[in-house]
Amino acid sequence: MYYTKVIVQYSNGTKAQGVRVALSISGILSGGVTKNVYTDRHGVAIIPHESRGSAKVMVKGTTRATVQVPCETVVFI
Repeated sequence: MYYTKVIVQYSNGTKAQGVRVALSISGILSGGVTKNVYTDRHGVAIIPHESRGSAKVMVKGTTRATVQVPCETVVFI
């Protein structure tokens, strides 16, 4: 099991609490979309996933970044 930490902030720098985050991981056999995870009061969502590789970070259903997972990343909305 791998974990990716996504920190969600508004454009003014404040942390986004209660925001839905998921990963869409590329791959024919090992890819897929993770379950939704909601950010805590610090804007942090820790997303468990089974595979490594390129993934789109989706916040409230919109792709906000593409990263190599597992990782830690900050996303602005």
